[in-house]
Amino acid sequence: MGVVMYLINNIFSQAVFIIGIVVIAGMAAQKKTWDQILPSVIKTMIGFTMINVGGQTLGMSLLPLQGMITKIFNMPAVSADIGAAQSESLSGIGTEMALIFALGFLVNLLLARFTRFKYVHLSAHVSFFYAGLIAALLKFGTNLAFVPLVITGSLLLGVYMTFSCAYVAVFMKEVKGGEGFTLAHSSSIGILISSLLAKAFGNKENDLENLNIPKKLNFLREMTISLTIVMTLLFLSISIISGPSWARENITGGQDIVVFSFLRGLSFGMWITVIITGVRMMLSEIISAFHGIAGKIIPNSVPGLDIPLLFPSYPNSVILGFLTSLVAGLIGMMILGFVNYPVVVFPALIPTFFTGAVTAIFGNAHGGRRGAVIGSFVNGLILIFGQAMLLPMIGTYAPIMRILSETDYSFYGPALGWLLKLFGGI
Repeated sequence: MGVVMYLINNIFSQAVFIIGIVVIAGMAAQKKTWDQILPSVIKTMIGFTMINVGGQTLGMSLLPLQGMITKIFNMPAVSADIGAAQSESLSGIGTEMALIFALGFLVNLLLARFTRFKYVHLSAHVSFFYAGLIAALLKFGTNLAFVPLVITGSLLLGVYMTFSCAYVAVFMKEVKGGEGFTLAHSSSIGILISSLLAKAFGNKENDLENLNIPKKLNFLREMTISLTIVMTLLFLSISIISGPSWARENITGGQDIVVFSFLRGLSFGMWITVIITGVRMMLSEIISAFHGIAGKIIPNSVPGLDIPLLFPSYPNSVILGFLTSLVAGLIGMMILGFVNYPVVVFPALIPTFFTGAVTAIFGNAHGGRRGAVIGSFVNGLILIFGQAMLLPMIGTYAPIMRILSETDYSFYGPALGWLLKLFGGI
């Protein structure tokens, strides 16, 4: 048991190792030699690390906005320290979470091997925190003993990993840059809803990425440049609204708000560049390596990868989706305050950026500009109202969900909580 827990907590909980193992297995199945496998594994792991670290740092760079927005709306401050929140959240469910995470991945592999749903969920950082959500709902919402709790949770996680990849794959066909893989991310229900709404109410001909802009502003078509400018202006405007003096004292560490905003914008642009570079580096290796798995180990299988892989093809959608989901979240927050909802919630900015971006991408792919706006706006509402319903259900796991509760957590979490309550806590 000790060796198993060591492997789960130190090896298999690190997504980069799972990616590396997948590449080794795929290339070995193709009978590649070690001198071909080694450089491919290293390049894939470096590319993945660039995407992962870039994404995490990108999300963290948004957190100063949270303090300023809570000041603007006169709300109680909520800690944005991910490390402290994770430590506090895992204290009561750590063992159950780790076992559900490992066994859930095994269930996903078995389903991919022996059913027609040939999707292998490779975003281990996503499934790790989702394992925690399932563990928390089962531990604080049922009377299950340790072993049946872990078995139930593993089955739930494995089914979620498989079928979330499967229904996202249905809508990947019309998405640029999405060839050869599906998405394995906890924005899957947002992608599904956004795509359906876009098909129903959008106009695919009005592609958000084909905006007519003056030739002198063509530089804005480059994602790094446009995001740097937009984020600089966003930080500056919110700093001004919150109060320049207050922002200098409480947010910027005494730095002038103009300088602070510009540096934040540059940092954002830099990390987007890191992500884009990592995307190109990783995709060139892992898709070809996965052909070995699809051919020999899990026939016809498709890898489920993370959402930043789509960002380079949809720069306008990424920006619009984040801003639209943020506006929707703020509106939802004010509605909850107006009705005196007993749980204070605030739009979690890291999920708002990533899920807002990807729901706008799918909304645009299936319904143009209108689809992007509708999809990402509804996504923002799901995030805020779902979080409000979820937090009372998950006990000590609440702190991390205040920061990282993406659309699937906010949608499926309350649904599972209500089901458990309906059946009397089993």
